[in-house]
Amino acid sequence: MPSKLTVTTLLFEQFELLDVFGPLEMFGLLPDTYQLKLVSEQGGIISSSQGIQVLTDFSFQDTFLTDVLIIPGGEGIKNEVNSSSLLAWLNNTAPNIQYICSVCTGAVILANAGLLEGRKATTNKKHYHWVTQYGKEIDWQPVARWVQDGAVFTSSGTAAGIDMSLAVIAEQNSEDVARKVAIHAEYLWQNDPNDDPFAPLHIVR
Repeated sequence: MPSKLTVTTLLFEQFELLDVFGPLEMFGLLPDTYQLKLVSEQGGIISSSQGIQVLTDFSFQDTFLTDVLIIPGGEGIKNEVNSSSLLAWLNNTAPNIQYICSVCTGAVILANAGLLEGRKATTNKKHYHWVTQYGKEIDWQPVARWVQDGAVFTSSGTAAGIDMSLAVIAEQNSEDVARKVAIHAEYLWQNDPNDDPFAPLHIVR
């Protein structure tokens, strides 16, 4: 039996719950394919923006391997964007990861780490102008539900991370598998990455 793929999500204080657990719910519906892990800088318990406390599996000091890494957004992202320890850890870890993903404003971390350089990317449209100040030579997409550029996936705000995660599942397995996951969750998958109904609401141009 082939080994499971590991999906690891970064947590930091005041992360956004749906950014994390929306995608993890999708991956978690394939327990024979994926195992789910959580990492934070110091390990231990991390609190979400909503005050929910979550125990992480690893710290930055631990040695572990992952196939997929997810960077969420949330109120706390503003405290993390210039974190030298986070940026160093991410750059050291990235070369060994099959797919790197960001949800919502999590793209700002990838941008500031230089991991979006020369790539297309998107982010939460409400915070689009703040996020896109970071990084160099990034082809920011103002109208996109999610963007795949090679091994890097970036999504628009919050719930768009679910659509993106299903796209990752489709990439690693098949579109049929991703559709079955969405049906099992009774979730209407927006599988067109260019269908972004929220960009006009925030007047992103």
